[in-house]
Amino acid sequence: MSDNSQGQFYDGGYTNATIGYGYRPVQSDRLDVLAKYTYFYNVPTAAQVTPQDVAAQFIQKSQIVSIDVTYDLTQQWSLGGKYGYRMGVAALDRVDPQFFDNTADLYIVRLDWHFRQEWEAMIEGRALEMPDLKQTRSGALVAFYRHLGKHVKAGLGYNFTNFSEDLTDMSFKSHGIFMNVVGSM
Repeated sequence: MSDNSQGQFYDGGYTNATIGYGYRPVQSDRLDVLAKYTYFYNVPTAAQVTPQDVAAQFIQKSQIVSIDVTYDLTQQWSLGGKYGYRMGVAALDRVDPQFFDNTADLYIVRLDWHFRQEWEAMIEGRALEMPDLKQTRSGALVAFYRHLGKHVKAGLGYNFTNFSEDLTDMSFKSHGIFMNVVGSM
């Protein structure tokens, strides 16, 4: 929470609380499951601006649940998927907020190919359904990763969609090249 000496209009608030559960059996690590719940609340301050120097006046209150499952078909091929659901409300005005429903369903199907000992390629089919806006967006994402030891991999990829798998991000500016570093224990 932020308090501004100029009054309540300039105050803001932000909460991003997440709890999750991972399942990966020690005896047979072919199946990986990650379930996650996120509570997200964002009221940007009146003076807060985006990187494009535009006022960030979007208010969002959301609860998000997701499950991500990956199964190793062979040593070289893995099949995975993710489902996420956002139940939330949003408002475009700080002065007189008129909240509207802002639910969304995220569907991802992923295929991973492990090749040449330390290399990995991945392709995803993605869909984001927003019933309150009567919109569905879909597309693909591709990436190549290089393992940098036993517990770290780094990669480059391209997102052909304009949405993120992070359901708190409603900017629709995720199109293009990205870099990712993944660590495990």
